[in-house]
Amino acid sequence: MKYNKYLSISGLTLALCAVNCFALETDGKQPIYIEADNAVYDEKKELTIYTGNVHYQQGSIESWSDRMEVFQKDGKTDKVINFGNPTRLKQTPEPDKADWHGLGLRSEYYPETRILILFDKALAWQGVTPEKSDRVTSDRIEYDIEHSIMKAGVTTKSGEAPPSSQRVHVTLEPSEVKEAK
Repeated sequence: MKYNKYLSISGLTLALCAVNCFALETDGKQPIYIEADNAVYDEKKELTIYTGNVHYQQGSIESWSDRMEVFQKDGKTDKVINFGNPTRLKQTPEPDKADWHGLGLRSEYYPETRILILFDKALAWQGVTPEKSDRVTSDRIEYDIEHSIMKAGVTTKSGEAPPSSQRVHVTLEPSEVKEAK
């Protein structure tokens, strides 16, 4: 039984490592393009709300959502929240590497700390399709881009196990499936 326990732990570690979220070094130096059906900027609140078929692109980073809220503080972007059914994210980690993808009903990005969080029916994978890639699903997937740390799952205040609907699910595909892109 110990063998299976260690196998499960090493499998989770491999899956979390496989779902990298590094941006190309040049992405941050690229212009940002945002397209939407509507945009409203509230100068007092330092808030811009984009609605309807929102598409964001900066270098290899792209997102698609129904609504995007950009919060600013002292003229700098403080937080970006996307809502969708689902909101979709794509990013190229390195040249000649498969793209990283993320889905969730909501995503939050904090530029200062470089933390990205996918919420509600979250799914993350690296490759063409999730069916042919190692993948992680949970109600919450957090990625610390600066430190290359991924956390999946939710913790309860009491320290008890979360409901089964909020558990982390990891799937590691055999090499033959991944190679048959």
